[in-house]
Amino acid sequence: MLGKIALFTLAIMDTVNEFLEPHITKLLDILTGLDIWLQAIVILTIAIFVIVGLFVFMKKFIKLFLVLAILAAIFWFVYSQGYLDGILAINFFNTAIFRF
Repeated sequence: MLGKIALFTLAIMDTVNEFLEPHITKLLDILTGLDIWLQAIVILTIAIFVIVGLFVFMKKFIKLFLVLAILAAIFWFVYSQGYLDGILAINFFNTAIFRF
């Protein structure tokens, strides 16, 4: 079973590498044709976009984490107070529809 997972994982990595390789090659060809100061500006601009994107992603992830934590706290409070005992005790497979 693990061998199949590893092969599947390698196939995904190969697919991603085959997809990205031509684009990376084009980008490197364009960058090597530029002056050194222009290369630095391009790389600095790309780095700024990556860092800003990382902060935006972290901000959204923190918001998602807070929302999930609040929902879990509400569910725990409702469950610990016993409000869900009547709902969770219902056995749907014990009703007349599912009896054979």
